[in-house]
Amino acid sequence: AIWAFIGPAGAAAVRPAVSSTMAEAMAVDAGGDGAPLAVEGAAAAPGEEPKKARGKPKDPNAPPKPKNAFQRVTGEARGRLKTERPELATDLKAMAMAMKEVWEAVPQEEKDRLTAEYEKEMEIWRPKWAAYKQTPGYKEFFERKQDWVDGRMKKKLIKKHSKDAPKRPKSGYMIFAGEIRERVAEEVAKAGGGMGDIGKKISEEWAALTEAKKAEYGEQSARMKEVYDVEFAKYRGTDKYKEFMDEKTKLESTQQQKKLARTKLADAPKKPPSSFALYRLDSAQMIAEATKGMSRGDAAKKIAALWAEVSEEQKAELQKRADEKKAIYEKKMVEFRRDRNYSMYLKERAKVKLRENKFLNLRDAPKKPKSVFALFAERHKKEVKPGKGAGKGTSALKDKFSQATEDEKKELERRKRELEDKYHEEVKSFKESERYKAYEKNDKAVKKELANAAMKVMTIKFLNAAPPQPPKSPFAVFVHEKRKASAPPEGERPAKASKREEVVGFTKEWEKLDKPSKAAYETAFKEKMEAWQAEVKAFMAQDIWKEYLAEAKEFKVPVKNLLAQKSQALKQFSGSGSGMPQRPEGMPTRPPDAFKVFCTEQGSEQGATNDALLKRWQEMSLEDKAKYFTEAGKLTEQYEKEMEEFKKTEDGKNYYKDVNRVLRVRKIKTARKHLKDMPKAPPSALAAFVNRTVAELKKSQPDLKGFEAKRQAEDRWKALDTEQRVALEEEARAKYEAYQAKLEEFKKSTEYAKFTKAKLSSAPPTKPTGAPTKPLNAFQAYCKEMKGMGKSKETLQQDFDQLPEEDKAARTQKAKELETKYAEEVATFHKSPAWKAYKKQQLLHQKRTNITLAKSKFLADAPKKPPAAYRIFANEQRADIMKQHPQLKGAIELSTKTSEIWKEMSQEDKKPWLEKERAAHQEYLKAREAYEATDGYKAYLKVVSRYSGRPKAKASPGKGKGKGKGKGKAKAGAKPPEEPEGMPKRPPIAAVGLFMKENKGKGYNLKTGNEAWVQLGAEGQKKYVDELKQMQKDYEAKFKEFQKTVEGKKYLRLKAAFDKKSKENKVREKFLGGESAPKEPKRPPGPYFIFVGERREAIAKELGSNKMGDVAKKLTEVWSSLSAEDKKAFEDKAAALKADYDKAMEVYKSSDVVKKFNKAVEAIKKKPKAKAKSAKTAPKPAAGVGAGRGRGRGRGAGGRGAAAAANADTDSDAMGSDSSSSSSSDEDSD
Repeated sequence: AIWAFIGPAGAAAVRPAVSSTMAEAMAVDAGGDGAPLAVEGAAAAPGEEPKKARGKPKDPNAPPKPKNAFQRVTGEARGRLKTERPELATDLKAMAMAMKEVWEAVPQEEKDRLTAEYEKEMEIWRPKWAAYKQTPGYKEFFERKQDWVDGRMKKKLIKKHSKDAPKRPKSGYMIFAGEIRERVAEEVAKAGGGMGDIGKKISEEWAALTEAKKAEYGEQSARMKEVYDVEFAKYRGTDKYKEFMDEKTKLESTQQQKKLARTKLADAPKKPPSSFALYRLDSAQMIAEATKGMSRGDAAKKIAALWAEVSEEQKAELQKRADEKKAIYEKKMVEFRRDRNYSMYLKERAKVKLRENKFLNLRDAPKKPKSVFALFAERHKKEVKPGKGAGKGTSALKDKFSQATEDEKKELERRKRELEDKYHEEVKSFKESERYKAYEKNDKAVKKELANAAMKVMTIKFLNAAPPQPPKSPFAVFVHEKRKASAPPEGERPAKASKREEVVGFTKEWEKLDKPSKAAYETAFKEKMEAWQAEVKAFMAQDIWKEYLAEAKEFKVPVKNLLAQKSQALKQFSGSGSGMPQRPEGMPTRPPDAFKVFCTEQGSEQGATNDALLKRWQEMSLEDKAKYFTEAGKLTEQYEKEMEEFKKTEDGKNYYKDVNRVLRVRKIKTARKHLKDMPKAPPSALAAFVNRTVAELKKSQPDLKGFEAKRQAEDRWKALDTEQRVALEEEARAKYEAYQAKLEEFKKSTEYAKFTKAKLSSAPPTKPTGAPTKPLNAFQAYCKEMKGMGKSKETLQQDFDQLPEEDKAARTQKAKELETKYAEEVATFHKSPAWKAYKKQQLLHQKRTNITLAKSKFLADAPKKPPAAYRIFANEQRADIMKQHPQLKGAIELSTKTSEIWKEMSQEDKKPWLEKERAAHQEYLKAREAYEATDGYKAYLKVVSRYSGRPKAKASPGKGKGKGKGKGKAKAGAKPPEEPEGMPKRPPIAAVGLFMKENKGKGYNLKTGNEAWVQLGAEGQKKYVDELKQMQKDYEAKFKEFQKTVEGKKYLRLKAAFDKKSKENKVREKFLGGESAPKEPKRPPGPYFIFVGERREAIAKELGSNKMGDVAKKLTEVWSSLSAEDKKAFEDKAAALKADYDKAMEVYKSSDVVKKFNKAVEAIKKKPKAKAKSAKTAPKPAAGVGAGRGRGRGRGAGGRGAAAAANADTDSDAMGSDSSSSSSSDEDSD
């Protein structure tokens, strides 16, 4: 539009002149005779090429589309308006308003008539248009039209971003045209001309200017160009320009990929229609009438409603047609992928994606420095005449460079090296940026996509035709011959389980073979391998192999992995396989140690051999090695920091998550080696029948497909009568019971115990971030230095012992310093919340692991809970129900019917099954009680008590969860309160402990340490004794201060309570923990709980749910609805149980053991302070009593003398005790 307004430029300043004929051709035809709005090319004089079409392309071969009513009216009025009102020719907006007024003036009847004619013409045009779209001419036109659309989108993008860019300078002609445009426009308007005449007039006046005047405009344009270059250089560095270039690159890439798909995949088979699409095609006319006048959304809803009304039979027929078309499509697609065009499409698509990745992510990459000649040319380019050819431009510069002085060349060479060094630094920095990482990631993804697609193509073309691999070993040849000799009937394929069993048997036979027999199989194996290699060579001599090599080279696919390892290539192609996950792109690489750093430096400088480097390293002193250790330490520290950051990223989290998953799978796979003798579960009755029937069908009908045979077998199963089906189920049940017996026997074996331990053991919790790492001792540090030299630990120990004493002492001193620093860091870290949380997780993990292992080890023979009344009923009545209801098909229908019958039964009808349930439960309780007396169960309780602080099961039968909560809360393995951070640490008991701690690195054991301590003598020991005394004195002072703090008081209070509870537990274990000790009777349930126990199962079956909340709610409702008479029965049962319980409790409390236990507990609970106070208020005792009191004080705050004990006993008798636990008088004893 701009060029049409400006007009053609002259004097080579702008593009060649566009004739007024072209300008008129671009305008809309004034006659309204149905001619196209634009033409593909304007008419040209004989001998001239037609001018390029402008504007949206039009297809002259397409059937002309009818004009609607508005187009007809305005088309006829356009020419008249131009004649009557010439000013409308240059004012498009005014012309549009005028045509709108003409349209509004047309009567409605005329509009309706024109619209009806338009609809009739469209009904004729639509089939023509649909047929034309299938012709090659339309496809060629569509491609030209799409290119124009792509170009317009690119122009829109450029226009969008040009607002922020500096304005491009005008040419001399444009500057001149801008100065005279207004004047020329007025003159043309007065003369009745149009927009094309304005451009023509400006072009004529430009041609009339003198060359000097044109040169002035050219110089003005050149000055504007210099300013523009500076501004545009600044703009190139802004984010807006980069954003524009990114959008432009992505748009171009998307357009190119779509164009490739349109051109290269034009012959690809079209995707087949679905059943719904077929319905729309078959019912197109009916749908068109039903949706006439609707919007797209309403039409879609209407079509969906029509589809919902289609019958299932019709849908099934449509689905069958769709499946047939899909099968044909898949075959055609396989053939199409063999085509060369598809391979070209894959390569071109990858090239477009790689170009997009490069332009997006490497735009800011450093530019390579110029060569010496380029630097010379940049310096001297103004000294030569521009242009091409001899004596001009590059040719003249080359001649000048050959004559340059050596000094100038050396100076340019030095500058080039400086630029290269700078370039390498910039490249190193750029490679650490996110842009470069994104480039590498995308580059790898595109290449991998191409390789995978190429693998699929070459699998279809070449891989399937490759010779199959021979057996992999002599044993494989032996197995092949055995299987061939005992091959199953034709059409019958053995199951995997039977194959495994065969291999186990073949392995035992192979082990019994003598050497000559095995040698024969080895010879056969070699012959087969040689024959296979000959087949491979013959295959490689064919043309198909040459084609494969050429295509593999194009796609850069490794040939060896594709053919020589065909099974692995197929496995890779199918996406299967296991192994550690691939390391992510940004994962840090482990740094070299000190010796490798030394080798890298020395090897690059002097080119020494490995032996010479090793000898030189061993001869170096510790001071000379220090710098390499420092460098290695820095690299290690940097690596650890990078790893910490990497583990926080999404890639790091996903990587280690995958690693843990793989390790878990590997652990279970490794543990399965213990299950090689585990019995295999037999198939169910249905599965065994189907497998047997399928084998028979395939034998009798070899062409029958697998799914068809399975369907027929299932139909035969449903057609069986009740007696046949019951017989098969009884046979399957017998096999399953035998399997269960074998499985139980196997679970008692050591192999299963090993499997359970390996499977159930889980990884310990990860150490918290920031935890100090334990340093290496002197020898370990030496071993780390020598890492990678291939020496054994014994050799390294000998080398370490032969080191000079000074070197060894320096290493030992350095290790001690690191140990001291580590101890300080550990002491600080142990006070942190992270350490406390880690210790809790560690203890919890240990507890869970050990209890789980204890369950699998000790509770394998525990009696199983009996089935409920409903399950007993279902098992016993299954056969009768199947006879009464032969229409039932499958286990699900049978189970549903059984549940319905159970719900309809009255409580009286259910009574036999409830009685059986109650009897089974009583048997279970007896078995459970007997089992809990076994050594295995006691061992389990010990493990649970050790790790959880209390048994998870009842300690003995009859001890339940009664209301005596205080009696059930004792924690045999409870932990004492944690010592607070401010509590002073108790010094060693003896001075020898200080001596042993100081000489920890010398390897003293208890015996050698005591001997060294004795050899010190009194004088040598004095230092440690004095140090211990001072430590004890400091400890006592600090502990007194600690006792005064809030934290100290709290700890001492908790510690005293813990000690008291521990004593009670010991007393309980002493008196009541033995086998012969009396057992406390279990508190009986109340009336409501007796009701719940009897009715719970029935209510659950009635509701059809085992959820505790639902069952409890229903039980409460039923209990509330019972009358007083109904409840009285349960109350009488509860009263009888309570009477029995009271009698049992009287017997229990009257036993001597219980009395002694209660007495001991009372003695523990008495407060010493109360006893001391009563002693003070008592009358003055005799001399003997006073002596007793003195002895009591000497024993400590909690002690008492004989008199005090006597007073305490007297007070206890006065207070009274129903259990007689506090009495110690002779009367009570008697």
